[in-house]
Amino acid sequence: MARGRVKRMVKLNMRFTHFQLPPIQDALIIGKKAPVGPNSVARAFQAMVPGVYRLIHVEHPTIEAVLVRESDLRKVPQKILVPYLLQQAEAIMDETDALHVSLNIEIIVEGTEFELP
Repeated sequence: MARGRVKRMVKLNMRFTHFQLPPIQDALIIGKKAPVGPNSVARAFQAMVPGVYRLIHVEHPTIEAVLVRESDLRKVPQKILVPYLLQQAEAIMDETDALHVSLNIEIIVEGTEFELP
């Protein structure tokens, strides 16, 4: 049996983007054993962008806290948004994860009536 030459190839894809401050968009879900603690992350964000994020400690077997953009909490109340984030995150993370979350919140207003001059 003749031995053929083995050809190996490597495919490399790269994406370059600008570094933005803050480095998260809407939320960060922090696991109980994540390499970064929630209080230190919250202090760092408070120094970078004061008043933009709220740290919310949670009672959960895997997740220790959620850092959420204050403006998102004005659109969707904490008692609704945080449980929904936890429900979705717990299926894909473990205690060592810290997950970035991007939210797309759309507010629809219907039934508004007013008279035109």
